[in-house]
Amino acid sequence: MSEAHPRVGWSTIVALLIVLMFSWLWMQWTHEAGHMIAGVATGAKIERVILDPRAFSMTQFESTPNPLVAVWGGPLIGVLLGATIPFLLAREFKHLRFELGLIVAFVLLANGLYIGIGAFNPVGDAASMTKHGSPRWTLILFSMPCLIAARMSLFHAWRHKRTDRMTMTGAVFLSLSAIMAVTGLILFPVS
Repeated sequence: MSEAHPRVGWSTIVALLIVLMFSWLWMQWTHEAGHMIAGVATGAKIERVILDPRAFSMTQFESTPNPLVAVWGGPLIGVLLGATIPFLLAREFKHLRFELGLIVAFVLLANGLYIGIGAFNPVGDAASMTKHGSPRWTLILFSMPCLIAARMSLFHAWRHKRTDRMTMTGAVFLSLSAIMAVTGLILFPVS
């Protein structure tokens, strides 16, 4: 005799998509914050930041005394901020462990894949990293722990999934996504 599994309805699927949308915005914001923090800490002058949800995020510097530090700041600080904050929140808000675990996994996976794939096809940050002296193996070295940690986060998040409250969770993350998207459109537009 098999146990009955709760059905996943449309509201749960929509809520998961909303959490993933928030995860994308959160990852972009924390990644670009990493570039900005590392750049400014080394004396760079920020020319432009793009956090417009209609485009890929980007931080451009007017001048950068240490471009390698500024470019590595995006994924390094981005992962530290982007994964640590929801991880710590999940310890406090146990009813959101699943959703926050998905966010942690997304941030790790997005940054890890972006830099790891860049070791073989250097575009974006990976192109800047290799141009300014990072050997390609360092990109892989960054990528592997991110991908392993993302898998672990997904595994632990899945253990805490509950579909009975996803509609309310979706509404919360939709509100947060809207705030981030509108802020990005107003303060950090494409053009």
